[in-house]
Amino acid sequence: MYIDVSYPHSENVTLGVWQILPMEIVSDIVKNEEYNFDGVLSNEKYNILLYLHGNGSDRTNSINLYELLREFFHIFAVDYRGYGDSTGFNLTDTNIVNDMAFIYKWLRERSRAKIFVWGHSLGTGVATHLISDLKKSNECVAGLVLEAPFTSVVDVMKTSPLIKFYSFLPWLHTTILNPIIKRDINFDSKTYITNVDCPIMILHAEDDEAIPFSIATELYYTAVNHRNFTYQGNVTYHLYSPNGYGHMCLYLETDLPHQIDVFVDQCLEFAKDRLSERS
Repeated sequence: MYIDVSYPHSENVTLGVWQILPMEIVSDIVKNEEYNFDGVLSNEKYNILLYLHGNGSDRTNSINLYELLREFFHIFAVDYRGYGDSTGFNLTDTNIVNDMAFIYKWLRERSRAKIFVWGHSLGTGVATHLISDLKKSNECVAGLVLEAPFTSVVDVMKTSPLIKFYSFLPWLHTTILNPIIKRDINFDSKTYITNVDCPIMILHAEDDEAIPFSIATELYYTAVNHRNFTYQGNVTYHLYSPNGYGHMCLYLETDLPHQIDVFVDQCLEFAKDRLSERS
């Protein structure tokens, strides 16, 4: 189902969202328009997944992954402002995260189901910042999945052969790298991941040419070395051997469904333990 979500904003931003029902309730004999989409959203039985796509795509590029994920989740896939059919400009880290925070609150107002967040590539930077910000208002998601993540945009750029070639030049940082930080487009996951108070699962392929797996590994160690596992949960890292998955095709990994299943169970158990500690 396609949803337009508009919210009070000086720029009149409208965000395009797909609501993808969990496979459990889908039937070949029921037409799409005949489903009670609002009723499914309000049903706490179905865990919600907020899906945040990468920079070089929009929400339409992950259809194969959705087919896998809907076995576990009730999916809401969002396009950032200026992507796909979403409106709005001024694409900064802060603005995109504020937009996604509104979507999270929009979902929370309509459902008490557990909400998970799955970010791919750029979406991992959005996701970690989002969850860190939600913590300030005592909101906590059930679990976070980071697919092909990075530590920051600047760190990824430094791995580029072109950047490495010019690394000896004194103006490289002042004219190229520093402006990324000043323009608020650095998506510094290495900072925000320390404030993620839920279990995390990191997925990366060794043959990812867009984001080297060494960066994902650095993010993993940042998380585990600055984390209280008692109230923040575990961090799981799956690094896949070269299988042609690259940057976009981790959904082809045969073990992924089992890994998601195990992770969801761990997250739900962690949430239950935290609830019992507070009561």
